[in-house]
Amino acid sequence: MRMRIVYLLMFMFLIFAGCSNQNGHEKSVEPQPDPEPGITGYVMDKEGQRILVVSTEAKDFSGNGGMEEFYDAVWASNPQKEVELGEQVKIWFEGGVETSYPGQAAVGKIEIMPSTTPEGAVLSDTEALNRALSKNTFENEIVTAQSIQYDADKDEWTILLKNTDSYEEYPIKVQDK
Repeated sequence: MRMRIVYLLMFMFLIFAGCSNQNGHEKSVEPQPDPEPGITGYVMDKEGQRILVVSTEAKDFSGNGGMEEFYDAVWASNPQKEVELGEQVKIWFEGGVETSYPGQAAVGKIEIMPSTTPEGAVLSDTEALNRALSKNTFENEIVTAQSIQYDADKDEWTILLKNTDSYEEYPIKVQDK
């Protein structure tokens, strides 16, 4: 009888040992970051520790009864880097995005895209957009940057902003000085 108990205990020990991990440690599985950013766009406004990022590319949801021209916009909090008005960014979110418009989310990762300075210009495209946004207020409006162009002959930038709700366009001139 005693031998049977010893054999039974040894058998149970072997079963439990076979079911455990080889090195005795549990393997932790960390969630992999999403390879695509949650939003890519320009920083169109700043308030405290959050930035308003608005996409430049419209999505068409008319096929399922939605808007034909929809621009993603998200108030992204705690960007972890100093981000300037007018910079183009890619943001990966930490957790979900509140479905209000604009959405609200915490920044998991942010990548600031390089700006460009055309030949003959003093300002970069980022600086020109920054000046356009700083000199013009859009109370309770969400605008997206549709184009940022430098005219060397006139030594000025033309920034075309568009209201994401009314689709009204605002051409803004910025001197390159």
